[in-house]
Amino acid sequence: MKIKVLFLSLLFFVAVTISLQAAPKKHVVKFTIKGLKSTVCYLGGHYGDHDYIYDTAKVDDKGNFQFSGDKELDGGVYFIISADKKKLFEFIIDKEQKFSMIADTIDYIKTMKVVGSQENSLFYDFQRYAMKAHEKLDSLAKLMKNGPDKGGAKRQLDTLNAHGKKYRNEFVAKHADMFMAKVLNAVEEPVVPPAPTLPNGRPDSTFAFKYYKAHFFDNIDFSDPRLIHTPVLFPKIKEYLTRLTIPDPDSVINAADYLIQKAGNDKDMFKFLVQYIIYTYENSEIMGMDAVFVHMAKKYYTPELATWVSASQLERVKERADQLEPILIGKKAIPVVLPDSSSVMQALDSVKADYTVLYFWDFDCSHCQKETPVLIKWYDSIKAEGIEVYAVQTNSSGVDKWKDYVKKHKLDWINVMDIYHTGTFRHDYDVVTTPMIYLLDENKKIIAKKINTEDLDKVLKHYKERKRLKEKQ
Repeated sequence: MKIKVLFLSLLFFVAVTISLQAAPKKHVVKFTIKGLKSTVCYLGGHYGDHDYIYDTAKVDDKGNFQFSGDKELDGGVYFIISADKKKLFEFIIDKEQKFSMIADTIDYIKTMKVVGSQENSLFYDFQRYAMKAHEKLDSLAKLMKNGPDKGGAKRQLDTLNAHGKKYRNEFVAKHADMFMAKVLNAVEEPVVPPAPTLPNGRPDSTFAFKYYKAHFFDNIDFSDPRLIHTPVLFPKIKEYLTRLTIPDPDSVINAADYLIQKAGNDKDMFKFLVQYIIYTYENSEIMGMDAVFVHMAKKYYTPELATWVSASQLERVKERADQLEPILIGKKAIPVVLPDSSSVMQALDSVKADYTVLYFWDFDCSHCQKETPVLIKWYDSIKAEGIEVYAVQTNSSGVDKWKDYVKKHKLDWINVMDIYHTGTFRHDYDVVTTPMIYLLDENKKIIAKKINTEDLDKVLKHYKERKRLKEKQ
């Protein structure tokens, strides 16, 4: 009986071993690169605006190496990186995940041969054509500038461009079922037709921009997450949000919602767009763009939609959005009531001024020691124009030092300090560092925040101009 049990156990062990040995790899990409030997190479890939290293391989003395794994690689454009972190060449991973590539370091594109991947063979055919065309275009461009027959060179260049466009269009149409076609399409820019004529007989000067923006993503399939793993999608998104969208919070919010809507039901594209936009505008250096972060956090960072985010991370984002929302530009300043150097309570809401500078500072802070004299000089030159400063001393450990500083430097604006340690202004106004300046209007609504004294004149001028134009309408 024991022998039988042992025999059955042995059979089971052998069966499992055979099963494990027989399990095929899901991706196997082999390389033979003449000129590379006895080194290492890395498999790199794109994700939005970042490049990542996914695997490492040893290169033997004949230039052979490979990458393989038990899972299929995400479809996209990948590249080989040398030991000194230089990108050597690119290739496409999609349906074909088992193939070989042979090339010479003298010229990867010209010498590349691909076995087992029709898509990569075609990809390199296209690159070779593009390389030759570029060389001719460069030569003709020089002749147009310095040659004896500039007109002839221009005609040749136009003919070559037309031929290149025809070649590309036919190439994409012929191989429309391949991922490469989507990548090539994504690079294409919208062709703007002639502007229509306005009733006054003049062409519409705004038409070109409006058309270009409206058709900017015509050639990009947002339902295809493979595009995330290419170098073509992210630059388009960045250009749309920064160059084609007015840099004010409402416009960017509308643009962000438009992009996310285009993702449709694709979870990977939705995740990519939401993550990129929310983190970009949480840390934006453009004043007021934290409103985009707040909008994104409240609309998309929910347990139902942001399923890739942990509960603790969701809570952190929610808390941050809740903190920033009350101090967005246009919101009424949160009340601050603190004692001055005579222990008289001074309320921010009670300051009578056309404009109030809410100044958070620390007498021991080196940056504050540089900024405060600049603010004093600016205040003295403009206070007659209805400007007041409500200066909050954030260092509550040295009351006497604060009073001495105020007296010595003649700070004749409203000076307050959290002497009794009851204030919540640090959290309320997101005072992480000092100095920090908020500019408020006569109703104590936030006009600008976290700016320097040197920015005050520019901000005030811009605000007054906008106010004047609004009143004229």
